[in-house]
Amino acid sequence: MGFILNVDLETTSGPTSEFYIRIENWKINRASNLVTFTTTAWLDKEHASNFNRKYADDKSRNAVGLVGSKVIYYEDELSKGEKVNIKNLYTFEMIKEQEVEIPVYKTKTVQVEVPYISFDEQGDEITLYRTVDEEKEVQVNTITETKKVIDLSVLEDLTGNSYKVLKEELKKFFPSDKILNT
Repeated sequence: MGFILNVDLETTSGPTSEFYIRIENWKINRASNLVTFTTTAWLDKEHASNFNRKYADDKSRNAVGLVGSKVIYYEDELSKGEKVNIKNLYTFEMIKEQEVEIPVYKTKTVQVEVPYISFDEQGDEITLYRTVDEEKEVQVNTITETKKVIDLSVLEDLTGNSYKVLKEELKKFFPSDKILNT
């Protein structure tokens, strides 16, 4: 899986109109709630496929057609070209926005009956009660607030969610109709 950019680019490996970018690896950090992934970019999908090994014991191949992050984008035939830096490291949080109820507390003085031991006229122990004032935190209301909630369900479709992030980043430089899924 990856994206083909159907645009005219000048790259470190030569010109292309079939620029191919794919995700190579992920790092998941639950403590910081972050997903980090890296990409590689190629002149075209064929060069990327040729680099892949089919069997685990196949020898590694040369990365022919691998493209650096700095390219020149030609929007049309009259364009002089725009320098674009397509980074290869991306990070996003595993969150979703959700409305939550947050309790509101207030300190109030309340009267509480406290038991204590005393003795009656015969000297037997008895339990008596006295009323004392005590300060307590009491819930008086709730507020509905939108918060960023940790969402580990992002991991259930890690590939799909990561490619959504990558597409949004690519749309900053290229028209969305020129970013094709493969």
